[in-house]
Amino acid sequence: MLFRFALALFILLSVVGSSFAQQRSILFEEIQKKPKKKTGEWIIGGKTFTAEAGKDFGERTYADVGNLVVVEYYTKSGKSFITEFQPQPIKAADIFDGPYVIWKDETTAEVITMRAGKVERETIDVSEPKTIENLKPLMPKIKLDSKSPETGKSEWDTPSRTMVISDLEGNYQNAIRFLQSNSVITKDGSWNWGDGHLVLVGDLVDRGQAVTEVMWLVKRLEREAQAAGGQVHYVLGNHEAMVMAGDIRYIHPKYHFVTERIGIPYEQLFGTDSEIGRWWRTRNSVVRVGDLLFVHGGYSPQLDEGKLSFDELNELVRKGLAPAKPTGTTASTNPVAHNHGPFWYRGYFKKHATNWGGQASPQQIQKILDRHGAKHVVVGHTVVEQVGPIDETGLVIGVDVKRADTKKCEGLHHEDAKLYRVTMAGKRSEIESRSVVPN
Repeated sequence: MLFRFALALFILLSVVGSSFAQQRSILFEEIQKKPKKKTGEWIIGGKTFTAEAGKDFGERTYADVGNLVVVEYYTKSGKSFITEFQPQPIKAADIFDGPYVIWKDETTAEVITMRAGKVERETIDVSEPKTIENLKPLMPKIKLDSKSPETGKSEWDTPSRTMVISDLEGNYQNAIRFLQSNSVITKDGSWNWGDGHLVLVGDLVDRGQAVTEVMWLVKRLEREAQAAGGQVHYVLGNHEAMVMAGDIRYIHPKYHFVTERIGIPYEQLFGTDSEIGRWWRTRNSVVRVGDLLFVHGGYSPQLDEGKLSFDELNELVRKGLAPAKPTGTTASTNPVAHNHGPFWYRGYFKKHATNWGGQASPQQIQKILDRHGAKHVVVGHTVVEQVGPIDETGLVIGVDVKRADTKKCEGLHHEDAKLYRVTMAGKRSEIESRSVVPN
């Protein structure tokens, strides 16, 4: 699998002791020169290396100039020796990423794009809204506005129709295909849902290799939906919070290469002075649309003890996102980090309940729904076999399917007081709306 070795090594360095990390280093870069003989020198990412004694990497598949490679190495007496070497079946020239937009002041932005493995930077004036074009194949243009993004409402009346998906995790192509097949967007990717609502229940980032494409797609659809009388609700998930906090264990290895070339840590590309980062920090973590309550992980009984309104909870989460460091010790005082907060809770699911102090009872869930005027709570975060109720009560609906698998890629459609499971092919089947609490 592409980048599997790279990912394994990066994860290894994140969990091993500091003494090992000091002895061995990892580089994920481009092969710029390969030796003609076993003992010759490699030049990788501008650094000179020699294979460790007794090792020959020159005959490995994809060990060609221009390809990306993961090397583990140590330095001794001023020389660097390769201990592990895993070339990848992709060239640096095939890497496209961005754009990343960093605001220098209220009207000046730096646009950073990687095209064919090369970093391009442009500083532009955005005194007026501006479209930036000729960026890269999947994201040829973006629209920038110096006006700070606004927070959206936490509660909405029932719209004409609602489409729900979650946990895209950088799977841009499958997201596009699903939305097109279900008429949410047109063949050219434009909003096609009229005054309907699209809800994205968190974790649009990490794991996949088209994160920035997903971000700019959602931002554009948000703007186009509002112009048509509809809405896009981007409900934050734990992985957005992790990236903002610098926890990058789950980013695709591609982004280690990208950030090394750009020279900016990954989390800073989503920091408070970045376009995506400041947008994230205005999104909600819980939203009610009609009688559906949307939250990424879950709305726990512990969180409900705080008796927070949706507006209060969303504002508390926004104030707790990195770089802030909240110190509360309960779910309702530190909802960003607490295990029973909206990003992390899995206590609805029997198989995970032990780690959350036991499974939430139907009565507890019903109490939460009643307090917020909802009929169902819709969650991502925990993978389900198919979109639909997670148990016989029908109170909780899971929508986190394996989004990278076209056969598993499904969504939830709500229209005319009915719930439907919809597939990648656009097939729709009604879900029985039980929502019954046993005596």
